[in-house]
Amino acid sequence: MLHHDYRAKRLDKNQARKRVSAIAREHPKNIRFSRHALEEMLDDDLITADILNVIKSSSSKILGEAELENGSYRYRLETNNIMVVVSFDSEDSLVVVTAWRKNALCSL
Repeated sequence: MLHHDYRAKRLDKNQARKRVSAIAREHPKNIRFSRHALEEMLDDDLITADILNVIKSSSSKILGEAELENGSYRYRLETNNIMVVVSFDSEDSLVVVTAWRKNALCSL
């Protein structure tokens, strides 16, 4: 069996979106949250269910190309209100690196 290092493998945004959808559908227990993501979510009054909704939503998009940071490619998945940055640990697992409410400053 061929073994890939998914953190160091760059996917185009369509491949990455398909991978996110497949993980959400087939391996939802393999979605982990970094400590940083949990802290940023708390700052923006977001809960894990909000982020999982973005990950599962067919209307969320990966708009930019992958960015290599700290040895892993990261993908920005977004809706109108929330940005979620993910990286892949393996073919069937991902990490939410960070997340924030896009309109946090505008909601005053």
